[in-house]
Amino acid sequence: MKTILFILTGLSIFTAFSTYVYIRSWQALEIIGHYRMYYSIFFWMLTLLIILSRVIRIPGAGWMDVLQIIGSQWIAVLLYASLLIVTIDVCRGLGQLLNLHHPYIHNHYLLAKLILFGIAVLILTVIFVAGYRKARYPKVTDLEITVNKPAGEMKELRIAMVSDLHLGCTAGSRFLRRVVERINELDADVVLLAGDTFDGDSEPVIRKDMGKEFDRLKSRYGTFAISGNHEYIGERFEKGSTRRALEYLRLHGITVLVDSTVTVNNSVHITGRNDYSVPHRKPLAELIRHDSLPHILLDHQPYHLEETQQAGIDLQLSGHTHHGQMFPIHFITQKLYEKDWGYLQKGDSHFYISCGAGTWGPLVRTAGHSEIVLITMKLRSN
Repeated sequence: MKTILFILTGLSIFTAFSTYVYIRSWQALEIIGHYRMYYSIFFWMLTLLIILSRVIRIPGAGWMDVLQIIGSQWIAVLLYASLLIVTIDVCRGLGQLLNLHHPYIHNHYLLAKLILFGIAVLILTVIFVAGYRKARYPKVTDLEITVNKPAGEMKELRIAMVSDLHLGCTAGSRFLRRVVERINELDADVVLLAGDTFDGDSEPVIRKDMGKEFDRLKSRYGTFAISGNHEYIGERFEKGSTRRALEYLRLHGITVLVDSTVTVNNSVHITGRNDYSVPHRKPLAELIRHDSLPHILLDHQPYHLEETQQAGIDLQLSGHTHHGQMFPIHFITQKLYEKDWGYLQKGDSHFYISCGAGTWGPLVRTAGHSEIVLITMKLRSN
């Protein structure tokens, strides 16, 4: 029932935004007369693509990838078109309230509306070009922390952490290759994938053989991954999708931690929790090892950070939030999470919540930047 209510609420909001943008843009194009009919067809076809690309799954159909990319981009178009139109309407309202009228606009009203439409399209183009570059070219974020625990002869651990790749129809081999190349430049001891490696369906990843890019990852002690909520979304369309996705990672040399713990170089424990959305995931107390070695926790969704602190975990790495990904959504994520992006320390526990290397939906980022995180964990040698 909650799922149905969520879908209906989302569709209602989406329909309201779409209708608002359509009506105001239709009015702006009044000067072109009956040619607006073609605009109407174009607008509603793209709008329908959003729904179709999220509902319909045809395994092996490459053309579905194109539909999903177009449909995803249109989400961002509607968001920023709505914000622009609201801004314009507010300015018009203030102008009428203050009785401000420019003679040219008054005498050439239809042309003025068309010019304003063109300016809006230009602004949207700039947003998309800049937002695409921020989304597709991750930066490296450097973080150094000190953990006052002995780890044998190991004096430091260099961790390359990536979350939210969202590989699939919109993020493909070229993007993953770019991420892998940046990681390999970091000379990391371990590579950690903090969930949402897949964008809900592993089929496009397997079909495009993206695993060959994972084969190129370099580190001293290996690559470790956990599941995120999107690894489980594929179950809605095909039973066994989650298992197939995680097995694909294992096939390409990645150790998948599902409510389990491993010890790296006999010096540092790494625990990977199942995703927060899974009701049967094990309590943290059952996963940690009670000894003096430093302990790292991978937990995709950064909820209940106090639990990590109480368990004596030294470093938790999370993702999921995307820092909202697009302005002004980041104002919402900042309210939803204690920390939606960046570094936080609570007592002796360190936290880093990444805004992600990839994007969900539109290939656009206007809040934060796509990132690969390099953490240098300083350790107390014996």
